[in-house]
Amino acid sequence: MTTTPPPDSPVPALAPVHIRPCRAADLDVLERHMPSPGRTRRHAARFDQQEQGLSTFLTAWADAVPVGTAQVLWQGCAAPEVQARFPGCPELNGLGIWPPELRSRGIGTALIRAAEEQVRAAGHPLIGLGVDDDNDRAAALYLRIGYRETGCHYLDRYAYLDDDGVRHEVVDPARFLVKELDGGAPGPM
Repeated sequence: MTTTPPPDSPVPALAPVHIRPCRAADLDVLERHMPSPGRTRRHAARFDQQEQGLSTFLTAWADAVPVGTAQVLWQGCAAPEVQARFPGCPELNGLGIWPPELRSRGIGTALIRAAEEQVRAAGHPLIGLGVDDDNDRAAALYLRIGYRETGCHYLDRYAYLDDDGVRHEVVDPARFLVKELDGGAPGPM
């Protein structure tokens, strides 16, 4: 999938963006241009999940430079509240654009569309994603492109290793949004 950001953007011009699944050869380039926090090797972990068939790790490239990532988790959101209400619903996770100056240029939307196409092609009628309660900007984007509120709230839990190797546990209140794909049967509310 290729997209070209709007020409009237206040940041410098960006080459057309190409989106594809991550390859092993991409990992070092991703770490150089979109570094994982501390000692966490986030890109390698996501690639390992892809290699195990648990996810599809999408990467967005402008020329030979990575500018965004997203992951489709085929087993869905790990939160028990979400699993109970949306079993079997793949989750779009880890959407990120880097550097921040490239946000609002269509890259995130292109990654979302590519993830939706992956899920649709796999025969799923529904895709979901979590959004932190305090991330109004992301929530507005998701709602604008067809995701809907479900009333399903949960705690998004993850961990990372800082530069000293100390593990940090993060817990963010979040809510789960869903989108029907190609007129598939609506998921539960």
